[in-house]
Amino acid sequence: MMNKTKYFERGKASLKALLFLPLTLGVHAESPQPRISTEGEGGGFSRATCAGCHGIEGDGNAAEGIPSLRGLPSTYLKEQLYAFASGERQSPVMSSIAQALSADGITLAASHYTQLRPLSRPLEAKDESANDLAVHGRWSENIPPCDDCHGPDGKGVGENFPALNGQPALYLENQLQAFKKGSRPSGPLHLMGNIAKKLSDADIRTLSVYYSGSSPMTGGQP
Repeated sequence: MMNKTKYFERGKASLKALLFLPLTLGVHAESPQPRISTEGEGGGFSRATCAGCHGIEGDGNAAEGIPSLRGLPSTYLKEQLYAFASGERQSPVMSSIAQALSADGITLAASHYTQLRPLSRPLEAKDESANDLAVHGRWSENIPPCDDCHGPDGKGVGENFPALNGQPALYLENQLQAFKKGSRPSGPLHLMGNIAKKLSDADIRTLSVYYSGSSPMTGGQP
């Protein structure tokens, strides 16, 4: 797990990039926002800022538990940025960055990442309990299958249920714990908060490794 001080310092550097650096990174030709990479001041969106943690193409960083943003629904991404800005979703780094964004900047960021091809990895039931919980749920404890909302292999459904497939195990584990502890909004119909509270720490770890497509022997790092 990344040192919290190091992570915070990286976030401050990213925030500085958002506010002051001249930005020259290009964007995909099909982008409907041609100035998306040049509006780095005044609350606009900057790929360079996000790239400091999430990578140039938004691939994330498995070792540090930083998620991929590629192909995530724009509605979902905007909701998360607003939640970071308001403090409903807690992160010293992301809160600082989200608070510096204007409404237009948030829309630009969401629009940019949602048009990229999402990560997708073949999932293997390295632990049968993970497959059972993901595909069949545990109805004796009123835990529905993860795939009921997030789709087969956790590839995402619609605007409100993001892909889990290929996200870093550490990130998924941290988010399930955040849902469980109430430090992240519970999502539509409070589903995730209610479900996470019924999951054991072992369930959370097992599901996180399963959806990441990583090996349990590598600490969740693909």
